[in-house]
Amino acid sequence: MRRKEEYKQNNFNGNVNFTGKTQIAAGDIINNISEEKQKTANYDPEPKWRSPFTLAVLTWISTIIAIVGIFPFAKIVKSIVCFFRGMNGNTISLDMQKYSIIFIVFVFLFLIFFTLRRIAKKQTRHPLFFNFAISGYGNRLTIEKIHIEGCPQCGGKMKYYNKPVEWREILRDDGSTKREVTKRIPVLECRRNAEHWYAVDPAEDRVK
Repeated sequence: MRRKEEYKQNNFNGNVNFTGKTQIAAGDIINNISEEKQKTANYDPEPKWRSPFTLAVLTWISTIIAIVGIFPFAKIVKSIVCFFRGMNGNTISLDMQKYSIIFIVFVFLFLIFFTLRRIAKKQTRHPLFFNFAISGYGNRLTIEKIHIEGCPQCGGKMKYYNKPVEWREILRDDGSTKREVTKRIPVLECRRNAEHWYAVDPAEDRVK
């Protein structure tokens, strides 16, 4: 009998017109319309120094460093070949040390400029220190000062930095473990309560 009554409650005969939002159900309808607005932290980047390093300039510098870096690398290979051929070991050792240092310097410079080029190419913003940031907006490197409003939850002062969010446990020989950070993200974090933090999108500004 109850099945028959439920069937009648949800059965409409004839022409029925609905306008606007309509909900049909035999049981109770519960709507949670009002939700608490999600709190967000606000900041304002102020350009402090617009560098001459554009995407084009950084591309040229990276290319030149890569080409010039081939020279010490070739010398290292030559020294290794001479060593296996039984030539003067002392001279070869000194040459290898000298050119190895030069090559390491070029590799270091290449990695720096390649990273800066990627920032300029993607037009992203990344934390530096003391609430400063480096931005590639407009395909040009710019040093910015990040002005942050108070914490939305407690009103405390905020800081802008790369926060570790993922890590792995590494077992040492003595049985102890240490944490190695595997991922960091830019955040705005409350100095008063570190649990009050908000992720910042590095690509928040629309590209030109």
